[in-house]
Amino acid sequence: MLLTNSRKEYLWSLEDLSNIKHTGQHIASAIDEVVNKVGKEKIVAIVSDHGSNVASARRIITQKYPNIINVRCIAHCINLISSDIVKIRHVKELVRRGNIVTKYFKYSTLAASWLQEAIQIKNIQGGGLKTYVETRWTTVFECTSSIWRLKDALQHVFFFKIIIA
Repeated sequence: MLLTNSRKEYLWSLEDLSNIKHTGQHIASAIDEVVNKVGKEKIVAIVSDHGSNVASARRIITQKYPNIINVRCIAHCINLISSDIVKIRHVKELVRRGNIVTKYFKYSTLAASWLQEAIQIKNIQGGGLKTYVETRWTTVFECTSSIWRLKDALQHVFFFKIIIA
């Protein structure tokens, strides 16, 4: 994937490398072919996750081409950090309970309509409830913040629709 200075993304090439060992040297060779085709003066950085083979490939390329910067993907780092945070017992329990709430409203048509009505009555902006998905690190924040943002609407539904009804 190439990113231009105008922030346009281009898929330069797509290859099936499943039949070769994914050593740092082999990955570096594949990257080196792209560098030679595009032109080493046009490439600023190599960005990837930090698997040992990929980190090795980035190191090999940046040693061969000193003008190319070796960058570890920050999104991947944040993903690893958030995955570790969600493993903490209290956080895991908080997220589990958040998913119980969101799934209840997702699978109950009546409850979902009550919540939507309460969101409108309370004039709450920002959308509905979000479910935590393990493979999407931003959903930890989205799930917990959606419940917090909709706290008044959820209390309204609980008190006026569930308790009184």
